[in-house]
Amino acid sequence: MDTLADYIIWMGDYPFSLIGMQDADALVLCLLSYIDLRPAFAAGETRIRLNEIEPAIRPDRAEVMITGDPTAYRRILGLAARSKRFGELLLSDYTDVRSTEPPLQFSAVCFHAQDWSFLAYRGTDNSFSGWKEDFMISFTRTEAQSLAAKTAEVVITPGRKWYMGGHSKGGNEVLYAACMLPDDKWSQVERVFLLDGPGLCAEVCDLSSFERIDARTTRIIPEYCVIGKLFEPPIRDTRIVRSTASGILQHGIATWGIDHGKPYYTDKNDQQSIWLSEVLALWISEIKQDERPLFVDELFDALSSGGAVTIDEFHKNEWENWDALLKQLKVSSDATKRTISNLPKTAIAFELEQLKERLAAYEAEREARRSRKT
Repeated sequence: MDTLADYIIWMGDYPFSLIGMQDADALVLCLLSYIDLRPAFAAGETRIRLNEIEPAIRPDRAEVMITGDPTAYRRILGLAARSKRFGELLLSDYTDVRSTEPPLQFSAVCFHAQDWSFLAYRGTDNSFSGWKEDFMISFTRTEAQSLAAKTAEVVITPGRKWYMGGHSKGGNEVLYAACMLPDDKWSQVERVFLLDGPGLCAEVCDLSSFERIDARTTRIIPEYCVIGKLFEPPIRDTRIVRSTASGILQHGIATWGIDHGKPYYTDKNDQQSIWLSEVLALWISEIKQDERPLFVDELFDALSSGGAVTIDEFHKNEWENWDALLKQLKVSSDATKRTISNLPKTAIAFELEQLKERLAAYEAEREARRSRKT
């Protein structure tokens, strides 16, 4: 199966003036938003071409703000920077802010071609602040969502065609930002790309706002989809893409397949991922709204109780951190203990319910066969 790297190699000699924005281009730009561009903008530059960032950021050594293997992201950065198609893009309005209190992890960057611009939001990095915000979308508007809306309102200017996109947490942010855009700004937006990002919680957001953006939104999720099924947004143009990875690793954009210059779309999600996403949705729905903030606070207090502030730091001293986490959870509230223990119970109960439904369907079919014979 071909990948985004292959796509850049094939299309690299064709500037956007010859072949306009494609779905695969949106994937590339959202992937590039994971690159730490602070060194490139450190000298006060406000705009810089992608093919000019190498003096500050060597693609083979670029810091990639993700959890997991950054190799494919670095390769795509190098290929894109050296191509005619992506190398001439101007980058501007780079934002990268983080804090632990309040929890905040937010980054965005604009890419500019001759007649269009693309606002890309970065997904979750490996900081606990970023992951905590992911949990917080179940009960409140997050700082990152607010910044995403403000950023879009500031950077989207008249006289240009705009695209917006984001992956994972960035997908949730672009969804929120698009819904919150004033009508005059929204009129400038050609298309929104929501890439395997969770939706918005009905308890904290008026979901009728989807109606305005639906016709101009494309949602892309992998075959094995879990993240993008959380608070699943009702976007009609939802497409499922194949991946070179297996299981939850399909979440990474760099693994998404390409077929003849387009994402390698397929018809349905993996059955196991459907089961897992339905279990998680049921588990979340059973957590009382007023208990969710306490659960999230206590969970992430426990995760950081050993001194780690990122997932990488947690893994460096894994045994000590797990020991500290378990000790902290022992003294957590009854609500948090109950929430954690309910996840496996929910999975078992859901599986039993599914089994009952399958048995009922089997019995109904067998009875129908008997009726036809008589």
